[in-house]
Amino acid sequence: MKRLLQISLDTLLASTLPIIMWLLLGFVINKEISNVFSLTYPLQFFYMLFITLFAIGPNITSKKENNANVIYSNMLFSSVLVGIITIVLCFNVDSYIKIMSMSEKIYHNFCLYSIVLMYYNFILQLLLQKLYYENNNKKANKISLLFNLTNFFLIIISSILFKNIIAIIITLTIDFLILIILFVNNIKKFTFKLKIKDNIKYTSFSLLKDISFLLIYGIGFGNSFSYGEKYLEAINFEGLTTDAQWDMLASVDTASKIDLSENKLNYKKSLSDSYKLLLILIGSILIMNLTLYWYFKPDIKVLLIILFVQIIDMLFEPAKAIKLNYLQINDNSSKHNFAYIISRIGRLLCSFIPSAFCTYIGQLFSMIYLFIYSKIQCRKVEMFNLKQ
Repeated sequence: MKRLLQISLDTLLASTLPIIMWLLLGFVINKEISNVFSLTYPLQFFYMLFITLFAIGPNITSKKENNANVIYSNMLFSSVLVGIITIVLCFNVDSYIKIMSMSEKIYHNFCLYSIVLMYYNFILQLLLQKLYYENNNKKANKISLLFNLTNFFLIIISSILFKNIIAIIITLTIDFLILIILFVNNIKKFTFKLKIKDNIKYTSFSLLKDISFLLIYGIGFGNSFSYGEKYLEAINFEGLTTDAQWDMLASVDTASKIDLSENKLNYKKSLSDSYKLLLILIGSILIMNLTLYWYFKPDIKVLLIILFVQIIDMLFEPAKAIKLNYLQINDNSSKHNFAYIISRIGRLLCSFIPSAFCTYIGQLFSMIYLFIYSKIQCRKVEMFNLKQ
């Protein structure tokens, strides 16, 4: 439980501070700026794809081969590659805003800020994932705290004192300098060795999930938003009140991958710790809903349907995630990848359903399918027998 909380602390800061930041910017500048959270939400999965491939994958490969060169090589290579991709995305930011059916005039500057900040967080994760796999969680949390709080106070204070574009330039420049210092101080001399094939092998489930989520939320949200403002407001509210908790719950996935890579997973204890954490997360969701409802006032019927789906999915997540990681790392069969692809395709197809709840129908389908699949595939694995 303690380790899950330590890993979750970084995720809590990375997820909660942006939510608070967009809310405060809505007060400081105008209420519409808060919508940038939903505007750039699908892009989180675009950058998570690179975090999985170049931050998580190399650390598992390094553990398996006892070769730290893989980690440093991927850190350097990916920081340049993803930086170039980010520049291209920034030059086409207005096209992206149009695709999401929002105003370029209102959202252009802060959409740019959000995209660059996602790239900065990618660089930060290259370092943090290395520290997690070295069991240096305290140092990782301190670094995360330094960066996230600095960015938070910089953008809020500078937005009060200066025009929007000046505030953004000041904040991103100082953020960049902090990352350079952290990067230089935590990288060693190494022999270039990427091992991309192995990175993909050990993270294929997560990679498929990231790609599918990018498509699912990009297409699904566009579909849902077309049904009217009350659905946009409810979905945005749901994101503000559950997104941080989902990110914190991902600590179960991270911890189980570390344990499995070191062949020391205790399933019964891991599951017990996971549900202790989950109890805290669901409680926080309910508190946030009661606290923030007065400000956003989304349609209560739409909101309750969405929250029901989120909480049910969370309850099934720990057992499902641990078993899927076991199958991936210890029994890397093509049939497991195929089954995961089927779940993603099914969820993606649900995004085209002519319903404002299309995304959440797909979420339920994927949850039920993968839970049943992982349970069947692991039924003969001794470590998952809770009766012993």
